[in-house]
Amino acid sequence: MEKAVLFDLDGTLLDTVHDIADKVNSALIHFGFAIRTLDEIKQRIGNGSEYLMRNSLPEGVEEELFQKIFSYFKGLYSGEKDPKTRPFDGIKQVLKTLNERGYRIAIVTNKPQPATDKICKEQLFDISFDKIVGQSNGVKCKPDKMATEQILSKFGIEKQNAYFVGDGETDVQVAKNAGINGISALWGYRTKEQLEKAGATVFAKSPQDLLKLIP
Repeated sequence: MEKAVLFDLDGTLLDTVHDIADKVNSALIHFGFAIRTLDEIKQRIGNGSEYLMRNSLPEGVEEELFQKIFSYFKGLYSGEKDPKTRPFDGIKQVLKTLNERGYRIAIVTNKPQPATDKICKEQLFDISFDKIVGQSNGVKCKPDKMATEQILSKFGIEKQNAYFVGDGETDVQVAKNAGINGISALWGYRTKEQLEKAGATVFAKSPQDLLKLIP
């Protein structure tokens, strides 16, 4: 009986907030807007790059200008290196252990596919993922369940044998929408209270806890 564990990326596998904040603020400065604090940006991560950039700008920005800012930001996001980004402590060993135990492992993230591919190549090159899916024209952002269900269908895995691990509200919701087991990561960018409000009921305080929660 095969099982699968699907992971969010930002705030779950990789601590990316510092590099993301630098790129958001670079775009804001370039177009003459005030920068955002690290905590403000952290709370906007997880809903896709357009949401992140749109909600980092003040209200009332015209759509034509926003598209110019967003295009500039996407260039930074998928092009510049990420010198401050690191895997969370212990997460790579957990991924390798799951591989050794025969689990299918995949990434489903709202980060754009080019930026996802780049950062996984930089930071997770030694992990054998079965599938890595970022946001693209053909893939809707979480909590849409399409990408998750397509992965499970491709693997031939029943929903009761699938787990979604993430640190955000959209991760809680996509697990519910897809009818699979959800585990909320408390080492990421949301508090337990925020995740409970989104409907989370199972929590991992550390990456190592995942090996106890996933039988």
